[in-house]
Amino acid sequence: GFSFGGFSLASYYTKRISVIREILLMISVIETQLNYACLPVSDILNLLCESERYENLGFLLKCRSETENGEPFPNAWKKSVKSEKELCRLLSDFTVHLERLGADIGSTDVSGQLRCCEYYRRIFESELALREETGKKYSKLFPALGLTLGISAAILMI
Repeated sequence: GFSFGGFSLASYYTKRISVIREILLMISVIETQLNYACLPVSDILNLLCESERYENLGFLLKCRSETENGEPFPNAWKKSVKSEKELCRLLSDFTVHLERLGADIGSTDVSGQLRCCEYYRRIFESELALREETGKKYSKLFPALGLTLGISAAILMI
């Protein structure tokens, strides 16, 4: 039981890093499409949904579905992000930045949207750097600690 808990915690850090990397990739695609193709938000959303690179960002498909049903993009984005409980758990306080990204995209001219993307990219890059450092530090500690606690509990039961 303890050993499983240690591996679970290590897995949590790994998954969180994967999610943040996917968000950074998504922001990069949004920036590129705004900068070079000046695509509207709906077209960018379609591009993101057609890619298989966002396995942890299921909210994108939900957002597209909501917008196709007439929901305004910022509302659909926010509602879709909030509906992804696992994503919200992994991002914790950073969920609000992901929600705000959706509110900022499509709301100003291209240069304003690019500045917004740059702002959120910096936030998620610093979070990624912190999580990677934490992950390196604890990825081996948590399973070992769990195993040690499990052995200790077994010895105490004997």
